[in-house]
Amino acid sequence: MKKVLLGFIVLFLLFLGACTNKTTLNNALTEVQLTDREKFLLSSTSEQSFVFDFQADKKYKQISVWVDQYAFGKLVGEKINRLTMDIEEKGTLIFTAAQNVGEEKVKFNIGVQSKSASGSNSITLLEKMTSQSTWGRNPSEEIQIDGIIVLASISSSNGHSMSSLSPAFYTDFDNRLSEIANVDMVYVLKSEFLE
Repeated sequence: MKKVLLGFIVLFLLFLGACTNKTTLNNALTEVQLTDREKFLLSSTSEQSFVFDFQADKKYKQISVWVDQYAFGKLVGEKINRLTMDIEEKGTLIFTAAQNVGEEKVKFNIGVQSKSASGSNSITLLEKMTSQSTWGRNPSEEIQIDGIIVLASISSSNGHSMSSLSPAFYTDFDNRLSEIANVDMVYVLKSEFLE
């Protein structure tokens, strides 16, 4: 009897463990917590990187990722380096930015991987990020995939004092453009899941 009871307890604990290990995210992106090795690998080719995992219902067939460019709060470059590809429920998206020392160019890379498919885009802009640059990301633990999502930003200013963008900038973007009205250049990483 003790063996049977012990067996039931073990099975019950295994069942509970399986339930708690199940992914509870649904139709959301989450920032990936990188290992030191992964951080090193990304930093050897870029100045800044953002990595997100996503999970989307089967109704979502594609993901579109791009960068919008703002000068003093006004849109000057729309859907730069846009990548649109098919997805299958789960995947990863990577965004990196790099500038070669002394060059007037900044390079953006976007990559998406989903099950057996992957795609990437790279673009070099004839712009120089100043030494006064700030980077930020959407602070939400789970970023819901409704509509256009603001994932990350790079702000660059020539001689003006700058502060980090507020968490609301990423979650209420259209109503927070005043935050970048005095910033020379802001690159905003956006994405959208398409049915």
